[in-house]
Amino acid sequence: MRPIIGITCDYDWQVDNFLLQSSYAEGICRAGGLPLIIPPISSCTTVEGMSDILSKIQGLLLTGGQDVHPRYYGEEPHVAIGRVNPHRDDLELPICQAAVEAGMPIFGICRGVQLMNIALGGDAYQDLKTQYNDGDLICHSQSAPKWAPYHHVSIKEESRLHQILGTYQIDTNSFHHQAVRNLAYGLEPVAWAADGVIEAIESESHPFLIGVQWHPERMLEDPRMMRLFEAFVEAAASYKS
Repeated sequence: MRPIIGITCDYDWQVDNFLLQSSYAEGICRAGGLPLIIPPISSCTTVEGMSDILSKIQGLLLTGGQDVHPRYYGEEPHVAIGRVNPHRDDLELPICQAAVEAGMPIFGICRGVQLMNIALGGDAYQDLKTQYNDGDLICHSQSAPKWAPYHHVSIKEESRLHQILGTYQIDTNSFHHQAVRNLAYGLEPVAWAADGVIEAIESESHPFLIGVQWHPERMLEDPRMMRLFEAFVEAAASYKS
């Protein structure tokens, strides 16, 4: 039986629409999973609602989107922060925490990697251009097609990410102005851009907990990007609640 993968989605409060780039679901389907979109509505954010959701899925995919509100790591909004979405924060932070506690496979993409770190006690740069002081920044928001590789990412030897991708360096796309800053306990950085910005994190103690800063769902024709989805779905297939 194909594992069911819960996929978080965006919510546009101005037009009252749920939004999800179709390539997230496409990546899950190509990898052998069945996507189940989790809407950020009040009935899903209750303890009972989240318990019901987690009982029906075998993996959780945290997708890209707006900035996580900095109140969740004890800061006021920076002048350069982007749009925040309380509907998403109210759902995704606690459901991520619950999925981690359950040992469920979790894959975070862009906002997803930042949210994963924040949910577990870490924080984020609210805006790289104004807050990153550890070197000269490269461009992290490309003016190029979304599927186009844009900058190099170096991967830690013998990390789980390295085992999945089979390489120490990969060219990725890039669309973000925030990034992981201080890591939550139990997480480790396993990939970096040339300027030192963290591009991927994982947990050695969790069955499958990986987050990447780039957008592999936009690069599905690259076999290495598909390996991320395949490894995630494979882990979900083995998950026992």
